[in-house]
Amino acid sequence: MPADSHTMEVRSGQEVTIRPIKPVGEDVVRVDIEADGVWRLDITREGEIADVVTTRDADGTLADRELPEWIDEVTAKFAQF
Repeated sequence: MPADSHTMEVRSGQEVTIRPIKPVGEDVVRVDIEADGVWRLDITREGEIADVVTTRDADGTLADRELPEWIDEVTAKFAQF
């Protein structure tokens, strides 16, 4: 896992890896959120999802995936910084 990656456990007990990619605006950062697939999201400083850039399934193949129920737990962490 790269040094800039962070892992957290959501309420369901699942481990989620958060990997910052790059800033895409003054108050928005692009991140990969990985669990049983990958969601590349643009997240605001307030912890709101500005855009869903791409989603991939567990094999890494592009796939149209719904956001998981626990996504708000993860994005809320951005409002703490």
